Amino acid sequence: MTSAPSRPVLCVDAVHRLVDQWRAALARRAPVEELLPHLANGLLVDLPGRIVRGTQDFRHWYGQSGGQAALCDDRPGADEVRVRVVSPVHAQVTLQDPGSPPDAPAPLARQTWWVVLQDGVPRIRTMAFHQPAPQPA
Repeated sequence: MTSAPSRPVLCVDAVHRLVDQWRAALARRAPVEELLPHLANGLLVDLPGRIVRGTQDFRHWYGQSGGQAALCDDRPGADEVRVRVVSPVHAQVTLQDPGSPPDAPAPLARQTWWVVLQDGVPRIRTMAFHQPAPQPA
């Protein structure tokens, strides 16, 4: 009797490593070539005022328009990172600024990512950046 080969499964630790590697690369201002292997086919980056689609668009945006500043938090590791594996090949990641007091009137800045297992490696498929709405004076 032979058994079917086991398929790779996305795990929380692997997703945390991806988040750490991504943020470390941004913190050291890595060239786009170091970031591209962390991105999945079908990439979508939803930024305030701009949507980046695919790795070619990402390459252009990151290199030509100072995209690194939009992605990078100058406080690497400062955000609260929550990972929820939702299938054997999909995970949702939430990065949220823990710095505001609980009674703050504005919601906290956060990022939501979808990570997929592609070619046996976790990669970022989508990133959405949510900024707090300006509060009336």
